Amino acid sequence: MDLMLSADQEAIQQTVRSFLEKELPMARVRALADAGPEAIEPVWRAAGELGFFGLGVSDAQGGVGYAITEEMVLFEELGRALAPGPWLGTVLAAHALARQTGAELAAARQRILAGELHVALVERSGAPTLHVANGRVSGERANVAGANGAGALLILDDAGIAFVPCKPGAVTIEARPSMDPTRTIAHLTLRDAPCAILASDRETAAAVGREATVLACAEAVGGIQRTVEMSVEYSKVRHQFGKPIGSFQAVKHRCADMAMRAEAARSAMTYAVVSVRDGAADAAFQAAVAKILCANAYLQNAADNVQNHGGMGFTWECDAHLYVKRARSFELTLGSRQRQLDFIVEQFRAA
Repeated sequence: MDLMLSADQEAIQQTVRSFLEKELPMARVRALADAGPEAIEPVWRAAGELGFFGLGVSDAQGGVGYAITEEMVLFEELGRALAPGPWLGTVLAAHALARQTGAELAAARQRILAGELHVALVERSGAPTLHVANGRVSGERANVAGANGAGALLILDDAGIAFVPCKPGAVTIEARPSMDPTRTIAHLTLRDAPCAILASDRETAAAVGREATVLACAEAVGGIQRTVEMSVEYSKVRHQFGKPIGSFQAVKHRCADMAMRAEAARSAMTYAVVSVRDGAADAAFQAAVAKILCANAYLQNAADNVQNHGGMGFTWECDAHLYVKRARSFELTLGSRQRQLDFIVEQFRAA
């Protein structure tokens, strides 16, 4: 199995990276964290024009016609840049709506692909529960990432998937303080909100859950790799005792360990993405393994990156702390490490 990037994937990588360097340099990412959700609209529309939201959607449905392996490349670059916004929910909604019929859902899909509609992912692991019945959904959900400014919600539950337009009076979104300034959170209250049931079986819901997990892991890998780059770059230019600090074993060995963790996380994530793409029998197992390795690597690399930057690594002006916070956010996304480990143990017991 060849896990290296193809020529098309390398072209996508360069396109996305160039776009993010122009549209979302770190200074603008920081500025967007202090601005309202509408501030990201120009970036979102530009991304839609380039087809970012439809990479894994077929040509017939208005997408680009690639697969989740190409979306993996997109999300890795998004994670490297700490791109704000509900990218995961929007891409997954484009997938889910591409399998539906009906003029209203088709119109929503086209708005998503054009970058006109933000969709926040409401995870199955959230609490309290939501009640979906007869095309309506009610209940509350705390700490939903990217819900501020979202025009719709994609509810991913063990029993199915629902698409909920955010209509005034039916859906209330209250912003909450977030540890990660690049990833906003909100409290949702749904009062008999109209929804479209996109799937009502556990198998489809589990498949979408695996897609969500591996794409979140791809985003994490981008951040993991960026922490390595930041540490190496800084260790070359920061001098102490008349020498670059990268020449000292304490820093040199730490950077080497960071690079090893990044490579292990990337390998596990890539294999999991391919397993999900091919519908492998062990796709759920591989997704769980990837989530555990990526979470471990991100948390440790982000912490080591702060250490490698010394005293300035603890300051607000240094970007190292932003990756620490994104790592903490990722660890709790789509099942914590403990939940994934419990799943793996269940798999071994069942075997």
